[in-house]
Amino acid sequence: MVSTRKATPSFQEGIEIWKNRSDTAPMEPVDLAMWPGDAEFKDDISEGTLFNERFIESRLGRDELLDDTYMLSMLHTFCFVTVTAYVITNAALWYLFIPYLLFSSPFFLSFGALTRTGGRVRFNRQAQLVQTMDGKGNVVAVPWRDVQPFFRLKVPARVELRLGFPPPPDNKAKVYEQDGVLWLGGGFDAVDEVHTLCTALRFEFIRRYMEEGLHAIQPTADLPAYKKPSGLPRDPFFYWVGLGPLIDRWAAHHAAKFRWPDEVERLCAEGADLSAYDTTPVASNRNIFYRYDRRGGGLYLCDRDGVRLSSLSGADTPDSDQRTLTNSQ
Repeated sequence: MVSTRKATPSFQEGIEIWKNRSDTAPMEPVDLAMWPGDAEFKDDISEGTLFNERFIESRLGRDELLDDTYMLSMLHTFCFVTVTAYVITNAALWYLFIPYLLFSSPFFLSFGALTRTGGRVRFNRQAQLVQTMDGKGNVVAVPWRDVQPFFRLKVPARVELRLGFPPPPDNKAKVYEQDGVLWLGGGFDAVDEVHTLCTALRFEFIRRYMEEGLHAIQPTADLPAYKKPSGLPRDPFFYWVGLGPLIDRWAAHHAAKFRWPDEVERLCAEGADLSAYDTTPVASNRNIFYRYDRRGGGLYLCDRDGVRLSSLSGADTPDSDQRTLTNSQ
């Protein structure tokens, strides 16, 4: 009997699939930096447990799950109060609790998801690895130098940073794989998805850290104050009607119990044995950079003075001299 199971695409085939999608656009390669004059960072990175010379850690996935839980809890509260009021006034309507339970199932699932691992990504500079794990505790560790960054358009009018890697041969966290590519999120803050430039700035933030260290991502934007990376600001209506304080206590209780597996902590520790890893940072081109075209909505290459380059030649030429985001904001 001939098997009809479709073969999994290779990594390069998967990348080509994403390049041909209508909702994605490839970013510049990891060895090409944003023009320094445009790279102004706004994050408060003073929390040493998340930002240090060994690694930086994003918890945006957990923050986004918490935001979703607030909203679902608000809908659940309205549904519960409405159904209960009907049943109190007319006991014959008890069957309304059946659709109530079905309607509320997303809330219960999100509440349960807060107890699981996942939603965290570590960018380990000393080992030059990106590390995360799925909801079952399966660890993923991929070399930073292999990253293929993409913009991905989201509804409504948001731009997500997606980081593609070749899946490790022994990868058990299949939830991250799609079309032969292992995809991880690169966001640290909800603001990262507001505009293409914000998304590009976040990738530059990570790229600079992995190449140069913590000093290269210090806040430089002209702002009265800097804020710590986080999810969306709390909507007071969703938060209080959805019993936000109770959800916070539940989430905080389980977050306090979270521990990275030993294999992750070992590679992030001071003085870690990294002899089995290529720890050489990816060096960026010092003569050619890219900038965001505020009028055209794409990225273009420039020299050290920020002047657009129309044609390139020589050893410093990147893979392409012009990259236009036809589907960017």
